[in-house]
Amino acid sequence: MKIDIRIDEHSRREDGLSRILVEIPGGDVPRELDISFAELFNRCRVPDELVLDLLIVASLTYVVDKSVPRTSSFDSWTRELSIEFPVAEPTRWRVVSGNLERTLNFLTGDLWKISFRKRKPGLFIEPSRERKRKPLPEKLENIRAVCSLSGGTDSLAGAIGLLEEKGEGVIHLIGHYDAPGAKKAQQQLFSKIADAYPEMAHLTQVRVSHKPVKAKESTLRSRSFVFMAIGIFAARAAGEEIPVYMPENGFIAMNLPLTPARAGSCSTRTMHPFYLDRLRETLSGLGIRNPIANPLELKTKGECLTESSNFRLLRSAIDDSVSCSHGTRKQTWVRRSKEIRNCGYCVPCIVRRAAMYKAGMDRGDQYGLDICTGEIKHDDENDRANDLRAVVNLIVSGKSIVEIEREIIAVAAVDRLTERAKVIERGVSEIRTLLSEKGNKEVRRAIGT
Repeated sequence: MKIDIRIDEHSRREDGLSRILVEIPGGDVPRELDISFAELFNRCRVPDELVLDLLIVASLTYVVDKSVPRTSSFDSWTRELSIEFPVAEPTRWRVVSGNLERTLNFLTGDLWKISFRKRKPGLFIEPSRERKRKPLPEKLENIRAVCSLSGGTDSLAGAIGLLEEKGEGVIHLIGHYDAPGAKKAQQQLFSKIADAYPEMAHLTQVRVSHKPVKAKESTLRSRSFVFMAIGIFAARAAGEEIPVYMPENGFIAMNLPLTPARAGSCSTRTMHPFYLDRLRETLSGLGIRNPIANPLELKTKGECLTESSNFRLLRSAIDDSVSCSHGTRKQTWVRRSKEIRNCGYCVPCIVRRAAMYKAGMDRGDQYGLDICTGEIKHDDENDRANDLRAVVNLIVSGKSIVEIEREIIAVAAVDRLTERAKVIERGVSEIRTLLSEKGNKEVRRAIGT
């Protein structure tokens, strides 16, 4: 499928960015990139045209990911997507096109064909002072690191860990959202962080979405590329050596397929080390030197919580965090109040509950459905039980370290193989402990305890 990207040089948004349209075959109307660029510009200005193009390329990738349904592909999953991106220096980008294709192929499970053409100057022109409603805020200075604050538990733990290091300079926290829920969760977490570390952290939230807003695809594998691009943009504004941290526990980062049916790209790869390595190579080929790292890659989610250097703050803020991948499906939940944000039965929620139990903070009534009391059963004949059934099967399989290593390699070659396999083993153990010690008789029987 050939997708056309068009920059409208005759129409400019109020924030000074040109309107950018995405034309998809069979689409009723073009999709316009909707990005709250002013938020990022006010904090960072524009470091250079290279990272501006990186931000736009990643954002357009996300728009395409949301706009082309997987059901349109030959196997109802793997899409063939051909795109020519307009950039300031196409020669530089062509050097990394193959690597960027491999990066996105692995991340989203699709077949990307990427090329580049030269765009006209002036993709962004700072609005004249007459058009500004209020004075421009000061650019953030004295930044020592950039860190994602997604609204989840891991990014909260990672941000706290960085702030507890108490080095010189402040931490620039960045959040991406395209729905109000994620934005609110990030703001609530930051409020607790700011109270605990006055003047030591700043939060910049950037909306990346499209108009019309209705998405045709919900898997959204490319979101981490947007997060990375925002992070690199902010880091490069502070200096070429400023690191970007994307915290995610090692169990979820590896995301080993729980069943044969989940092999391949059916398991998400948002912080998989193979993806990060390919992204590092792409950035290096572009001449971007800011290091990127996942500081939690060798920890389980339970270890991220129990080993927190400020457990008191983590405990006070954690109820505002969201781990759920099914947060919009409340119609089937037992508890549906606005305070309940996590379903309790998707894989991220099950991992979260196990971690919370390990840290002494688990409460089943904080979830839409409680897997430990039988509100959802692993042998239910509905899609809701798929994740619980897969987790139960993983526990019962009792895989050895060697078997786990073999399954990791089947997905992609990674460094520190045995260490990563042991993280997965410990993660499975955390879930087994939750279900065996808090589960009812049926749950315990299912896992053989």
